[in-house]
Amino acid sequence: MTLSPAWPKRLLYFTHRASWPLNTGAKLRNYYLAHGLAKHTKVTFLAFEDDSGDYLSSESLDAKAEFAKPLERVITLVRGKAYTPGRVFRGVFGEHPISVENYTTTEMNELVVRLCNEMDFDAVQVEGVHLAAYLPALRAARSKPLLVCDWHNIESEVQRRYGENTKKPHIKLAAYLFAARLAAYEPRFARKFDAHVTVSERDRQMLQDLVPEAKVYAVDNGVDVGSFDEVHRQNEESPGKAGRLVFVGSMDYHANVDAAREFATGPWPQIRERHPGFTFSVVGRSPTPEVLALAKLPGVEVTGSVRDVRPYYVGAVAAVVPLRIGGGSRLKILEAMAAGVPVVSTVLGAEGIPSDGDAMITRSSVDGLGEAVLGLVSDPEKAARMRSAGRTLVQKRYDWGAIGETLMGVYRALAEK
Repeated sequence: MTLSPAWPKRLLYFTHRASWPLNTGAKLRNYYLAHGLAKHTKVTFLAFEDDSGDYLSSESLDAKAEFAKPLERVITLVRGKAYTPGRVFRGVFGEHPISVENYTTTEMNELVVRLCNEMDFDAVQVEGVHLAAYLPALRAARSKPLLVCDWHNIESEVQRRYGENTKKPHIKLAAYLFAARLAAYEPRFARKFDAHVTVSERDRQMLQDLVPEAKVYAVDNGVDVGSFDEVHRQNEESPGKAGRLVFVGSMDYHANVDAAREFATGPWPQIRERHPGFTFSVVGRSPTPEVLALAKLPGVEVTGSVRDVRPYYVGAVAAVVPLRIGGGSRLKILEAMAAGVPVVSTVLGAEGIPSDGDAMITRSSVDGLGEAVLGLVSDPEKAARMRSAGRTLVQKRYDWGAIGETLMGVYRALAEK
């Protein structure tokens, strides 16, 4: 295929989860990358929606309409029920693991075929391993598009870490088996693409080691720095006035559930004893019963879904990231830095985000976060340095506008090759 300097002229952005409402890190990445590409090319956005309140609320429909404005087309399909007996059976014994089976439907495959017959795409960006079953249909497209995979994390690593940290023997066994299945599947999946992007240099190197012959580029996660300007101004004027520690994330995601529990039952009582007026705010959608139960602990607030996370950063003493499980890189850290809130994280939680000097405090385990927070509270000058360094870091490196240009640079590099 001969590529023109203006290539790609038309791109299909294919993801397993629609980008509205903006309440998860994956949705944020897809939202801003699709918009960044739309500044340079015609973008068709194809995604699954669930038939849940999340997608059917007036707020979500308004967000969908706003999202669609700069794009050529937005097409969605309601996904069927996950983890049915048939899907589980095929996920264990069939060609694809369950994380792929859950997003494999005849209706979506027919839609992909029809789209690729109606429109000539120069490139298709596929968001992760979940959509692997549609690769034959994409390869059969009449325009022979270049296929690029965007890895939000290395899924086998996430599952392995889940197995390492759970205390339930049957879940540990299932996680290890699933991790092994994914670890064998991911290289075969990766070799079916023309190029890949990852959310950090660390993940880029991991994928390159996994498939040495692959073309792999790092395209960081980002943050809309300007949208946090007012919060940052308030935090500069009255730092820490709310006496709040904040942890932001989807509270139905097992890694965040584990993190909230470990912090609330570990370091938090130690902090609360020294500062009885402090609050630990667990902010995020769809909290599980285990997370909701944390609200019974002194000083713990569980918000559930919120329209806007920014008010919870106003006056926050620190953003805590007590993750023991997961992969990729954390948009919650970049948001906190943009808001002018010091970040205290586990080393794993801060993975993929290089800390420049005073930008954040990291500890090897959740247990060490209590001492780090108390030290920060007792040293206002250090807190001020962290607020400044974090804000400078995201302005220089992680604004979504620059990230979008980086991704477009990847496509230009592929065009040259």
